Amino acid sequence: MRETASTTERVLGFERAADPDGELIPLLVRMKLDLAGARLHLADWQTLSECERQALIEAPVGNLAAADAYFSLLQAMLAAAGRAAIDRAQSATAANAAWLGDAEPENVAAICARAGIKVQWQSLERFSRYLLCHAARKHDPALCRAIAAEILPLCSAPARDKYFKTR
Repeated sequence: MRETASTTERVLGFERAADPDGELIPLLVRMKLDLAGARLHLADWQTLSECERQALIEAPVGNLAAADAYFSLLQAMLAAAGRAAIDRAQSATAANAAWLGDAEPENVAAICARAGIKVQWQSLERFSRYLLCHAARKHDPALCRAIAAEILPLCSAPARDKYFKTR
């Protein structure tokens, strides 16, 4: 699994379609917040300017130093907006976040099976894993299929066949 940003790390099309004004926190930002140990309230996100939101979407969180910088950037944005400082929570690690682990979580395997998608967990990048874990937490096979449809077009046909196999 690659632990740095990749071509899959982007705001998903179905997110943009459902929220064209960007009022909701995108899944990509949610993943980065987890990696940085930050808990952001929706009201705080909505206080940020479009430019600030885009900066949080684009900022890398590939290692501990980048996670620290991301947290600091978020704190500075919130302070400039007159919002309260946020406390740092435990950052996501393989020990506390299934999407960073080596083994495919049972709930992911189950939701993928219900969605008719077979996943090659070891070959997935972290954002793809995060998305599948999100669908599993929601118990939503339709969301799982929507996620797969978003991620699959980014891969070439041979790579797509390696990463995801539909049943």
